[in-house]
Amino acid sequence: MSLNGKIFSLPSARAEEIIKSLQIREPDEIHIKDIAIERGVFVRERPLDGSEARLVRKGNRGIVTVKDSITEVGRKRFAIAHELGHFELHNTSQLILCTEEDMYFWNESKSQEIEAKEFAASILMPQGIIRSYLKGETPNMNTVQDLAGKFRTTITATTLRYVQLSSEPCAVAISKDRTIKWYKKSTSFDYHIKVGKKLTPNTYASDFYRGAVLPTRPERVPASAWIAGEFDQDAEIFEHSLVLRSYGGGTIIIMD
Repeated sequence: MSLNGKIFSLPSARAEEIIKSLQIREPDEIHIKDIAIERGVFVRERPLDGSEARLVRKGNRGIVTVKDSITEVGRKRFAIAHELGHFELHNTSQLILCTEEDMYFWNESKSQEIEAKEFAASILMPQGIIRSYLKGETPNMNTVQDLAGKFRTTITATTLRYVQLSSEPCAVAISKDRTIKWYKKSTSFDYHIKVGKKLTPNTYASDFYRGAVLPTRPERVPASAWIAGEFDQDAEIFEHSLVLRSYGGGTIIIMD
């Protein structure tokens, strides 16, 4: 994954190596607690204050504690995978506490948190496995939801992985409080999204805040509603927005 021009290749390589060593070939074989135990990490659930999960390490053993009030299966699995990523990648740290922002938001500058998220996404949705489910179709959130169900992952993490591996020009953006917070794009998407800008009325994402029902498939919108920089002002793109109740906004997948 690339963030601000810096590429982190080790996290995904380490995750893929583990998947290969365990001969995992199907999504329903990815039992993250069992994988953690095999790597020397015991997983437990406990009340936590101020963090979603934490890792305590002693030598080549570790204990991951996940906040017991997390009810969403995909979110809990990602938290475990995230802490396992710290265990595998950051062996100089004996105690690591991860907040909700550390775990689920991708726009921060903490390199270790980015690496742990990359590891988590790669071990929960291994490239060799998930690619067999990617279809040659217009990028859309319906496919993402199907993948999230198969891999038991969150919509956000699945969308990011989908965009990362897609051969189509597309991007995912998160909006909150009517503002575009951050985005990630596929390698073939040659534009930048208006991060920090308010959603314009000609986006479907803005309709969510007005109480409208969102379309169930990608729909055309003016490119200027999302794209920053120079381009044909008459150009259009496809937008497919999905409400994320947990984050107070919409996940938007956009195709050039």
